[in-house]
Amino acid sequence: MTADRLGEQISSGVCAVFRGDREFSEVAALAERFCAAHPSNLYLGLEDTGYFREERAERICGWRPVYASLTWNGENALAGGCLSDARLTERGRAAVRAFGSSKIYIDVSHLNEASFCDVLDCSPFGVVASHSCFYALKKHPRNLYDWQAREIVARGGLIGVTFVGAFLTSGKARPDDVFRHLEYGAEKFGIGSVCIGTDFFGTNDLPQTLRTYAEADALRNYFVRAGYSADDIEKIFKRNLQDFLQKTRKIQNDLR
Repeated sequence: MTADRLGEQISSGVCAVFRGDREFSEVAALAERFCAAHPSNLYLGLEDTGYFREERAERICGWRPVYASLTWNGENALAGGCLSDARLTERGRAAVRAFGSSKIYIDVSHLNEASFCDVLDCSPFGVVASHSCFYALKKHPRNLYDWQAREIVARGGLIGVTFVGAFLTSGKARPDDVFRHLEYGAEKFGIGSVCIGTDFFGTNDLPQTLRTYAEADALRNYFVRAGYSADDIEKIFKRNLQDFLQKTRKIQNDLR
């Protein structure tokens, strides 16, 4: 899906460029194409910035992503992912400092606990979890412990609850599993702590009836039946993310 088409379907959102097997030149081309022409309601994110080097810092930070993750599930030159025991490296610390100085949040979604703590120790800015769920509801290495969620919120970050079935529940995931994780976050850490972090374009492991943004919006009915106010529902589905993105962009603009 093109950025223009995506921008027509949602009020605000983040398009993350995933490193995968791409060389830095390929990632740079994608990011810079997005920066050159994208809908005003879409923002850039970076997933797995293992290509970071200090001589590339100015160029990467110049793309002005709202967040950047250091690794994916494994270990790279920066940090350890959730399937690794590695710690934040010296290059990783340099990346955290560079991103923080440019007011770019570190996305901790894929980090293991040790690297998560290392980031907290050296970050001059905040952290987010762009697409995770809660370990208290489903024990999975990609999910957040409560103490991690509290640290994210305390640092002005936001938690995007993802629709990845393996993170939601054992067995076949259903829409009410997404609701349970969203409700858990809102009740435990505050109504302003969570938003929708679908990961629609990063996985095929989605609940059968939650594969489009229109279907995602239908989740509002679960909150209505649970007695949430219209204002609180709007925060979870729209305003929390919208306010976070606009606040971050203003902070970044003030650096100029």
